[in-house]
Amino acid sequence: MANDVLRWERLREEEFEGAIERSGGLCVFSLGCLEKHGQHLPVGTDTLKGQRIVEMAAAEADVTVFPATPWLGNVIGAHTMEHPEDTNRRGYIAISGPTMLTVLAELCDEIARNGYRKILLCNSHGGNTSMLNYFITNQNYTKKKYATMWTPAYNWASIMPAKVLEAYEKEPEFLSMLTEEDLEVLRRFAKTGTGGGHGDFVETSLVYGTYPELVEPSRFDAEDGAAPHVLELPEGVVCAKTWSVNHPYSFDGFAPIGCSRTIGDAVVKLSIRRLASIMRDLKNREDVVRYQETGIL
Repeated sequence: MANDVLRWERLREEEFEGAIERSGGLCVFSLGCLEKHGQHLPVGTDTLKGQRIVEMAAAEADVTVFPATPWLGNVIGAHTMEHPEDTNRRGYIAISGPTMLTVLAELCDEIARNGYRKILLCNSHGGNTSMLNYFITNQNYTKKKYATMWTPAYNWASIMPAKVLEAYEKEPEFLSMLTEEDLEVLRRFAKTGTGGGHGDFVETSLVYGTYPELVEPSRFDAEDGAAPHVLELPEGVVCAKTWSVNHPYSFDGFAPIGCSRTIGDAVVKLSIRRLASIMRDLKNREDVVRYQETGIL
C-alpha cells in the first residue's frame, strides 16, 4: 500500500532498490533528545513526538524513514555538573558535541552508501538547532555525492494557539475535531500570546496528538514554569548554562490547563501536512544533489 510507512529497519535487503526508487532517493529521520519536560510529559517528549510526525508525513509522501536514535540530541548532562549525584535531572542522556557530530556524519554516509542521494533531518528539539546548522555547513568541507538538509519536524510559529484558530477559521472541515471547548481554550491562550515554551501548551498538544497516553494532566501545574532569571546577561550574549540555570524545572511557560487530545490532533494534523509537502518537494527534485556534487559557489 502506498501509504504504508517505508521503515528502513523493516525492509529486507533485496527490497532496498525498490524502496529507494519509490522514495525518489530521499531518506528522512528525526532528531530529538532525552530530557525532562516538566512533570506532565515524558523525558522522551522530543524524540517521540518528532518521530511520530515524521513517520506520518513520510507515509503521505511515500519516502523512507530511518530509525531515530532517542539519545542523539544536544542537552546538558548531569555528568557536566560539579555534583551530578545531587541533580534532579533524572532521565537525561547527554552525548558530547564531537561525538554527536561524528555519529551524524557516519549515519549520513552510511545512508548514502546504501543508495539514497537526499537525506532530510527533521528536528524536534530546540537545542539541536545550532548543532544542525553547524553540521550541515560542515558537509561542504568534504566532497559528497549526496545532499544533507534539515528542517523542523513542525513549525512552532504556525501551531501557536492564535495560528491554530486562524487555520480553523479558514478550514473548519480540516480541523473538525476541535470542539467549542477547545476553541475557547485556544482563544484564552491566544489572547495572552502564551503557549510556546518548553513543556508549555504547544509542546503538550504535540504529545497529546502523538502519544496521548503519556500526558499526565493532573501534573500540569506540579511545577512552576516561570523562569527566575537567575542568570541575566546583556542582550545578544550567549552562555551555555543560561537556559538550564533559568529553568530549574525544565519547564518554561504556563501550565497547559485545558489542552486536550483533540487540540493535539489538530496541531499534529497541521504539522504533518507541512512536513509531507516538504518531503514531496525534495523527493521530486535533483538540483540539491547536483549542486552538492559540483560544488558551485
